[in-house]
Amino acid sequence: MKFKAMAAAAAAALTLLSAAVSPFAAYAAVPSMPAVTLEITAASKEDAASQMRSALKAHQTSFSVNFYYDGEKIDLKDMSGLMMYNACDETGVGTEGDYLRFAIKRYKCNAKSSGNNYILDYEVDYYTTPEEEERLTDEINKLVESLDLASLSDYAKIRVLYKYVTSNITYSQNISDPYVYSAYCAVFNKHAVCQGITQLLYRLYNDNGIPCRIIAGKSHDYSEQNADGYHVWLIVKLNGSYYLLDPTWDLKYKGMTFHYFLKGSGDFDSDIPSLTHIAQNDNGLSFPDYNSEAFRTKYPLNTSLYPEPVCTLGDISGNGSIDAVDASMILMEYARLSAGRISSFTTSQYIYADVDHNGKSDAVDASKVLAYYAAKSSGNEQSLNDYIKSH
Repeated sequence: MKFKAMAAAAAAALTLLSAAVSPFAAYAAVPSMPAVTLEITAASKEDAASQMRSALKAHQTSFSVNFYYDGEKIDLKDMSGLMMYNACDETGVGTEGDYLRFAIKRYKCNAKSSGNNYILDYEVDYYTTPEEEERLTDEINKLVESLDLASLSDYAKIRVLYKYVTSNITYSQNISDPYVYSAYCAVFNKHAVCQGITQLLYRLYNDNGIPCRIIAGKSHDYSEQNADGYHVWLIVKLNGSYYLLDPTWDLKYKGMTFHYFLKGSGDFDSDIPSLTHIAQNDNGLSFPDYNSEAFRTKYPLNTSLYPEPVCTLGDISGNGSIDAVDASMILMEYARLSAGRISSFTTSQYIYADVDHNGKSDAVDASKVLAYYAAKSSGNEQSLNDYIKSH
């Protein structure tokens, strides 16, 4: 349906100042709204949301959204929040969805309507500038290239990216610095708070084919009285289910071990029971209701930890046989480590890849696994250990 012109005198009007969209810092009062600099005219609410997404990606600080909506009447305050929610809908693109939602410090909306016609005038403050986002994109592209993810399984991609973040970023000490709430700070300054850390991983996962969401809520420390605090973490999709991750709480282990990696809804906090995650939305209609049946249905959480591959000597893939796939995996891992890249192997994979027991996993091990596979295919019934000893 074509857009219908707004009546000169709107039948209703509302000025809305959102709660800080990202509730992890205190901010001064929003100044008066400047003149609108971008006009968005759309034939539908859906088209308007799509154009709003483009404005948010460009870090447009003020824009007016004009559209026609013939659905059930929506309160003006609710419409402004719902439009921001729809503009931040998931698309599978790392710079959209939750990345945008957590890129916004706060927004202000002056909403007007006349029948089914709406005008929403937004003023938006961001953590970063458009120029900084461009610089960040260049740096992330270089990072992804250096990590060499293309040949890895989804599980290995998730692990390598998680290990990179938890090994290279620390928790920010100065939380009054607005940059610490951004992926920009995590990449360029090597420190951030939970919001910046999860925003970075959200982008890395989505742009490398791993569906991911940021979950907002609170943390509770049972070892201290009244120790609640705002917190965010992640869910990622792997083999049809979603699993929980909290890179912020794993920073202290410097990538050496993980307590919050690919956990289930029933064991997310099992390693350190005194610390718990409580998902909840304190941000109005621009954020999801993480505890709703609709959200749970769309993002089904597995109840328990994602199992690492069960390896035996030479069987690195954990498929129950020693074959060319295992040899290839060992060789690719050796090439990764030789190039100074992050290991894609779990501890057990690395141990069982060392088939000649010389304390390292390398091309020699790969060649021995491949030779054993060829011999076994020709009828040799020796074990891998016996074959290596006799050759």
